Amino acid sequence: MSAINVTIKELQQYSYQANSILANKTLAKAKLAGGHLSPIKGRGMEFNECRQYQPGDDIRSIDWRITARTGKTYCKLFSEEKERPVYMLLDLSSSMYFGSQYRLKSAQACHLTALLAWATKHKSDRVGGVIIGAFGHKELKPQRQQRGIMQLLSEAVTLHNLQLEPSSINDNEPSSAESLSGALTRLRLLCKTGSHIMIISDFLNLDDKAQKQLALLKRHNEVEAWQIYDPLELSLPHISGNVRLAVSDGKQQGFVSPSNAENRLKYQQQADLKQQALRQIMNRYGIRHHRISSGESLLSQIKGNK
Repeated sequence: MSAINVTIKELQQYSYQANSILANKTLAKAKLAGGHLSPIKGRGMEFNECRQYQPGDDIRSIDWRITARTGKTYCKLFSEEKERPVYMLLDLSSSMYFGSQYRLKSAQACHLTALLAWATKHKSDRVGGVIIGAFGHKELKPQRQQRGIMQLLSEAVTLHNLQLEPSSINDNEPSSAESLSGALTRLRLLCKTGSHIMIISDFLNLDDKAQKQLALLKRHNEVEAWQIYDPLELSLPHISGNVRLAVSDGKQQGFVSPSNAENRLKYQQQADLKQQALRQIMNRYGIRHHRISSGESLLSQIKGNK
């Protein structure tokens, strides 16, 4: 297993592990209808309630037991089971191409995308998404089950590995990189109301514009944030000797000596403040926030959180 490149074979293997992360253990009884209950009341697989018969009601829905007991005609109502589209926003921007141990954040993001995508197959959802990076963006309309998953994963592998090639970056051409705010805007226009959206990113570029789009997305959709981080972004290792590490906040660059205890403490405090700020943003908008390290096995982290 490579720590840098990603292969479609690796991502396909997660189809066998998908059950371990299903948040909803109860699958829909009607597989083809989908795994989510709609507020629409009609004929379906899940009983909702009984109410008095009204003109136009289907006589096949009459509850004869209650009708006989009360002397009034009552009908059974059901919640229709509907499929809903699932959109993945996979961030492959430059800040994701970093890793101090195990694998790159970008590679871990691809693996997580695969695991989450395969999990949707068990709930009969359609899968689509948006992938962003130095290449710009790639939009994928939701498709049913394995077809949509394989299209998403194939594009993720191709675009991820393409950006690892030096020839793919031309300093003489203007950058076509897509911002996180731009991707969220596209996603908001692309997805239908009631969609399930999973954003997989390090969220280092979650500026005010991106936060505004995030809030708008959450108004009418279920949104989850999956933060990918590297252990070195949270704390510095204790390295003896005259060693200087280059650090950057995305705008300015400097150097820090990990052999100095005071430097390590300040570094960790700043990292803690950034994490706290991100949690506050997600809490403000009511978005579930998950954290995944690129420094260890994805499956061990997922299983450990169950």
